[in-house]
Amino acid sequence: MKKIVVLILLQAIFCNLVYADCDWTAIKPMANGSYEYVPALHLCVGNLVVDNKILVAQLVELNAAIELKNLALNKADARTELWRKTSDSEQDRLSKIQDSQKTNDLLWFGLGILSTVAVGMMTARLIGRRSREREASTTSSR
Repeated sequence: MKKIVVLILLQAIFCNLVYADCDWTAIKPMANGSYEYVPALHLCVGNLVVDNKILVAQLVELNAAIELKNLALNKADARTELWRKTSDSEQDRLSKIQDSQKTNDLLWFGLGILSTVAVGMMTARLIGRRSREREASTTSSR
């Protein structure tokens, strides 16, 4: 960026040195606000006007390039911030999932133990009922 500004300033300085051979004192202001100058200065003035238009066009292009650069930097910063927020939220989500997975594992383990105990108790009751039914049938058949 600094190099571009230096180049523009150097061009502006050397542009004036190129036309230093013109006698600018021969230009006379007129009453209506315009200027009168000798025919030899027509070429010098025309070159200055053309160079000025070129410099203005270059300045407009450079300003547009600087705006685009700033916009690109802002977009890159916004993209980086969005990525950071997304990665943080995903990390939080993963840690919550891991915590809930641990809780679910403990709950399923407890449920497995409870179901095993319940099956054992039901089996014991069924065995006890069957044995009572057999005792009752053997005592009644006698």
